[in-house]
Amino acid sequence: MKHVLCSLLLCLLITGALSTVSAQTGTDSILTTKGAVTLITSGAPISTFQIGDGKNTDYDYRIVDGNMVFLRPITPTPRPTNLIVREGENIHYMIIAFRDKVDLARLKYTLSGKTKTTGAFTTPETAPQAPRAGYGERDGQISLAEVPEETGHLISVDTVTVGKIAEDFGKDRKVNRQYEVKVEDVSVGYAQAMTLNNMNYFCFRIRNKGKVPFEIVKTSLLHKEKKDTALLHAMPILYKKGPETIAPKEEANEVFVVPSKQFRKEDEVIIVLQTTEGKQQLVLYVPVTVFPKYMLAKQ
Repeated sequence: MKHVLCSLLLCLLITGALSTVSAQTGTDSILTTKGAVTLITSGAPISTFQIGDGKNTDYDYRIVDGNMVFLRPITPTPRPTNLIVREGENIHYMIIAFRDKVDLARLKYTLSGKTKTTGAFTTPETAPQAPRAGYGERDGQISLAEVPEETGHLISVDTVTVGKIAEDFGKDRKVNRQYEVKVEDVSVGYAQAMTLNNMNYFCFRIRNKGKVPFEIVKTSLLHKEKKDTALLHAMPILYKKGPETIAPKEEANEVFVVPSKQFRKEDEVIIVLQTTEGKQQLVLYVPVTVFPKYMLAKQ
């Protein structure tokens, strides 16, 4: 009976992935949960599917028909780890994370067949440049195609504890108006940052003054070093607290938790919010000098 139910579940997931146009794309994180299979599909045959260093024992996977993967946790509390997928000419670097409760709709992922990646960050070859808050506007585009692999250390996250801290950290935070950017009717502003238990917490306030919901399809946090302004480092998001959609005329705080690292005073942290197709993404530059001083390395 159990085998029949498992087979039925897999069939339903396959059918849903092939027929649902709203499957998640361009993702940088993969969610798993107990008792369900995460489905990953791609437009080209998968030649590499590596979890962690290739010897990870927290997750199991099976490649079907060359471009479809069934991924599931096999331990009670699997740790976050990286996932590298090569499909056709595209290389995707993502983070696998476990959640106690996940909507089944969030267990289906489609890897973009039009994206090229160098290193460890999957993103379109160029990304529109939003106005740079506090520094005036710049012409041109910000290139996110050559973001190398983040050398940060993935750590095991106690989602209950971190979730409570993130919830409290995101309450009643005032936005620093000097570091806020607006695109059309939506704005994102820097509110607060801190380091706790080897993790950095960043809080941003998103305001939607438009007439339609603002959906956050993908969030990226990047570290830009002064010593090499052409190089961007992706910061893996270990945990996120905040809604995926901001209703019209509403606002919400979004808290992102990443592995801790210290910054030099001339560095910047960049948040990139990608929304639905056809709409311009939000890109906010925040100088690390507005962070607590202990987050800055001594020079």
